[in-house]
Amino acid sequence: MSDLIPDGLSNESQNLEVLSFLTGVYFDTNTGPIRASCPAVVIKGSNTENIGPINESTLEDIYPENELDAHHTRLGWPSLSKLPDRPWGILTPRATISPEDLCPVESLVEAVKDALSQRNNALRVRALQEVFATWGEMIPVDAVIGACLVVTGTLNDATTLPDSGSSTTFSKETRGSLVDIVDQRLGTTRCFTRRLETRVQGGSSDVLLTQGYEPWIKSIAETTSMTLIKVNRAVLITEIFDSQLRERVEKLFMNSIIHRSPSVGEPLSFGFDGAASGLRNIEKIILWLSDARIRDISVVYNGGVITGPYSFGLSNPLSQTDVVALASGEYITDIFVWQHNDGWIAGIQFVKNSLKCSPIYGMPKNGFTSRPPILLNGDGNALLGISGAYTSDSLTQIKAVWRSDVILRRQRHTQTSFTGEHGIIFNDLQYLADPATARITQISACSRANNGGDGTVCNFRVTYESMSGGGLARSETPFRGPCTGPRVTMTLEEGEYIIGVRGSHNDDWIFRLQFITNKRTHPAFGTATGQVPFSFDAPKTPDGRDMVLHYMVGKYRGCIDSLLFVWAEMPLQMTN
Repeated sequence: MSDLIPDGLSNESQNLEVLSFLTGVYFDTNTGPIRASCPAVVIKGSNTENIGPINESTLEDIYPENELDAHHTRLGWPSLSKLPDRPWGILTPRATISPEDLCPVESLVEAVKDALSQRNNALRVRALQEVFATWGEMIPVDAVIGACLVVTGTLNDATTLPDSGSSTTFSKETRGSLVDIVDQRLGTTRCFTRRLETRVQGGSSDVLLTQGYEPWIKSIAETTSMTLIKVNRAVLITEIFDSQLRERVEKLFMNSIIHRSPSVGEPLSFGFDGAASGLRNIEKIILWLSDARIRDISVVYNGGVITGPYSFGLSNPLSQTDVVALASGEYITDIFVWQHNDGWIAGIQFVKNSLKCSPIYGMPKNGFTSRPPILLNGDGNALLGISGAYTSDSLTQIKAVWRSDVILRRQRHTQTSFTGEHGIIFNDLQYLADPATARITQISACSRANNGGDGTVCNFRVTYESMSGGGLARSETPFRGPCTGPRVTMTLEEGEYIIGVRGSHNDDWIFRLQFITNKRTHPAFGTATGQVPFSFDAPKTPDGRDMVLHYMVGKYRGCIDSLLFVWAEMPLQMTN
């Protein structure tokens, strides 16, 4: 509820640049509009005919849907749903509004050009976010300045507010706190079960507190004592740029923020788009599942936006589900996917930037039959949504959609040997106490001597070291498979990293596995040679930096059935 006291300009020759509506705002997700630190526009020439004086006092009641909208209201702004989409809002074409009487200040134009000159899109987006935080995201073009009294809160059930309209009669004020005085003027005494804020905008609050309402009204005489109290219409700050600069900014956000990983599975039947809800933070992911089958999926975003479920979850709302919940500041950075040989998505696992791994959803205790694991990663960016395809009883395809405006982790890359279909899944990522500093220090395995002594790789174990809690953490994986033959141990020296993998398999088990480091070629694990050789060398990052073997994911049934090799940049140096 607010008491608006608009005022006219006492002198048209006053310096218009001091008026707050010439400064943009950016929008905090918790507190709403925040006035930018630098004015973004100037008025061309002496065009002041659209600035007119009024002299009235008005009482308005506004009922926001949520607390964030209440923060917008108390500052005179409409809710976000009634404002134009921001540059990193929903990335769809929109109408252009170019106020003819405004032009950007030169320092803003130079800052935008400098941001667009950064060496990659992620840095360009981050630099533009800093620009918008400094100069604002939106500029009011139809606004009222003056002074106002505002109170926001959750109303009592029995409360009836005074009628909105002209506020000409009020009971005589009694002295009290500033909150008491505002409540007396607005008729809101004891109206709230929870009060958010009482605010005096414009004029001198000391005068209101010590001398009363009428002297406070008289204190609003100079432009410098006025403030923006109501915004009727606003435009994106990009709308005041020339067409060439505006198109460069819009193209960056529309074409570069969102990117999609390769798909896993088959595009059978119906599809769904994980980017349809724009740039929003994920709160949780709901999975409908059974043994060796992911049946449906739903993504819940901040603000109550929900995508999915698409078929099975709609017709079977009480069937088995599980939830991946994300706390504030948590994002999904990697997704592991297993596809069943018959086509559906059999298993899925999510990795957070907090280093937590979800369970492998859909995996029975004794494993399942599937194609090799696939790692969907955003190259250090956060998950925006999940696209894919579905039938009436399962998901048949998964494709991750990533947002490059959130940078969380260093580059990843994967290559894999495609071997056996069966076995129990393992993922070594959970054994990395700190992925940024983690390195492989030891690998050991046996060559199978029983069952005819075929020499396949079994009893496989990897040791990782990283910094954790200020000290060195050493983690050993469980043995994958029994010890049935001669054991070989490979120990890496300080500064030694795996840069290549060689071996062979027979489309069922890995027969031979050999690691090459930056210092030497180690003896191979396994004593036989499979029918299908494989050879992987460490890739490089997009900007040419070296990568090394980071960790492994695979399947085993006594012997190793399959391995996926995850590569990453060189680990950060570990210090005591």
